[in-house]
Amino acid sequence: MGKVEPDLLSIGDICSETGLSADVVRVWERRYGFPMPLRLPSGHRRYRREDLHRLRLMAEAVAQGHRPAVVARSSEADLKRLLVPEGHPVVEALFLAVVAMDTEGIRRLLREALVRLPWKPFLQQVVSPLLDRVGMAWADGSLGVHQEHLLTEILEDFLRELRQGCQPRPGQGIVLLATLPGERHRLGLLMAALAYAAAGLRTELLGVDLPVASIAHAARTLKVDRVAVSLSIQSSGETARRLLMDLKDRLPRECRLLIGGQGAARTRKIEGVERRSGLEVS
Repeated sequence: MGKVEPDLLSIGDICSETGLSADVVRVWERRYGFPMPLRLPSGHRRYRREDLHRLRLMAEAVAQGHRPAVVARSSEADLKRLLVPEGHPVVEALFLAVVAMDTEGIRRLLREALVRLPWKPFLQQVVSPLLDRVGMAWADGSLGVHQEHLLTEILEDFLRELRQGCQPRPGQGIVLLATLPGERHRLGLLMAALAYAAAGLRTELLGVDLPVASIAHAARTLKVDRVAVSLSIQSSGETARRLLMDLKDRLPRECRLLIGGQGAARTRKIEGVERRSGLEVS
């Protein structure tokens, strides 16, 4: 019986550890020459465990909006420089609280930051850089998934609480927020919901990973005048484009379809679908 090499990983292992799809890994192999798999006598491809660290950094850099061609040519040191956020000074204190799994400390620091900052700078200067900092630490192995999940849960509660404190204003309209099938990134959706609620719109939040038919049915039932879909890097591209075209066809003609998030700019333009950048709402 052949000996199993513990330092070699399957493409499934790579995808599980980095969040990249198998298609993306293979495109990077062909286009940039990294990662370069080994071929076993059986013909199966295996990847070196030492490549996993750099792949995590690359995946995080692409998720933050850096071009894959630039990322692929960057050393690990360069990748870390790309990923270091320049945010509010409280970001480092929050990060240390995440490392220590100090739940109360995280909540206290978030509340203190919000006292000093309006909600939009709070999201732009504190929440987004903190998520980038945590993502980088996860990528280089200095932070565990349990710590990342703890922060996510705390932020989700915090963003919901902020949104519930906003009162809809007459005449501002109703927006339905959701993500497409397979998209499970919730924080971007919650930040968008807060932006709409702060602008005086009534927000109806369906959540993540919704069938297109369900989103359209809810839009008709709730009589919303716009549907906002959050796209991460992982849900961008032609698959997302086809789903959005299907959704647009299912919505009432007078209902606007808006897309935002890091994946919006990486999805080819669709006539009648409006892109939004950052925390822009309309």
